[in-house]
Amino acid sequence: MKDLFRKMNNAINHLEILYDIFINQENFEEEEKLDYSIFKQSQERLDEILQNLNFGNQLYSLKGRQMILADLFEYIFLGRGYYSMQSKEDKQNFIKAILYFVNLLMCYEVMTVSNNLRKKVLEKLGDKIEQLREETYYNDLKAFTGTIGLKEEESEAPHHLDKYFDSMLPKTAGGLWHELLVYIFLLRNNAGYIIPLLLSQRLMSLHGSIVPPDFLIIAQDKRLYGVEVGTKKEIQSGSFSLQTAIPTATIDTINSRTSDRCPICKRWIPFCDFIINNYSNFDTEITKAEVRCLEECKIYSKEEISTGTCPYTKYSRNKAQTLLHTQHEYANGLHYHYGCVLKNVPEDKKDKITKAKDTVALKTHYPYYSGLEELIKGKI
Repeated sequence: MKDLFRKMNNAINHLEILYDIFINQENFEEEEKLDYSIFKQSQERLDEILQNLNFGNQLYSLKGRQMILADLFEYIFLGRGYYSMQSKEDKQNFIKAILYFVNLLMCYEVMTVSNNLRKKVLEKLGDKIEQLREETYYNDLKAFTGTIGLKEEESEAPHHLDKYFDSMLPKTAGGLWHELLVYIFLLRNNAGYIIPLLLSQRLMSLHGSIVPPDFLIIAQDKRLYGVEVGTKKEIQSGSFSLQTAIPTATIDTINSRTSDRCPICKRWIPFCDFIINNYSNFDTEITKAEVRCLEECKIYSKEEISTGTCPYTKYSRNKAQTLLHTQHEYANGLHYHYGCVLKNVPEDKKDKITKAKDTVALKTHYPYYSGLEELIKGKI
């Protein structure tokens, strides 16, 4: 990732150098004075128009900053990076890259519970970006200790700091990673030709505009479909369909199982290498989203999984009267880090759980989104 950031900086530096040379009259020879005059006049008029449009705030500002940061990543992957997909192997590696990048996004959100990392990020941002240091709640957030950016009943921060914290990360709580995962989900399931509209969230005509869905799909039957990531946008999607006659599907991200936040540690549970390797291999047939770790994993042994060596294993179980290893408070159907469960049950209960090697409870999941069944024809 550091190399990608360096190359984006190179592009910005390249553009700045072009501008700096042409805006300096001393760089022009006598016969080039007219060239300078035209550039200077155009630059002055352009600056005036951009200022009137408040153009700069669309590139970096407190309002909508999380959207702006997410847009940059979407540009990297879906604006330019996807051109790297020339062969089947390239597409497999692209999917693998997205999955590992999603893990990075999940790791960034450790800042919700880590006072240490949150403070270090804020101090570094303040050192680099003067505008951020001057924002009203910057110092309050830097001084705050406690959980933040979680659900209302779980966050210890006041509402205004919760909201301000969101502006420090690109589309928190899965907003960005679901959009990227839906892209590779459509790609892997051969839904058709995918047109990302994530960077074009308003389509203009001379007399109006329309808000499109996140993706358009040219399906195998040559029909056009819209795909909107996440619920609660049904009115928006319906309006688009009514104005364009393009049917639009809204897909469920809440129950996708790719956003399981452990109720104990409040951290997201990322993708393991077994999931990433199989999902990015088009020759691997995937018929169900759930993976039973003890039965299917080829990376860790059954003993390693059952004792909690793998940091990615989920635990989800309901109590069963006849099974002693399920008689504990975390057998409630929620999805936990298995390691967190083992750390938080009494020692005798931990022993029962590990020895049980419960194939039902220990699991993980492939990316899967409901709502597109007609497009993907029952494939995962």
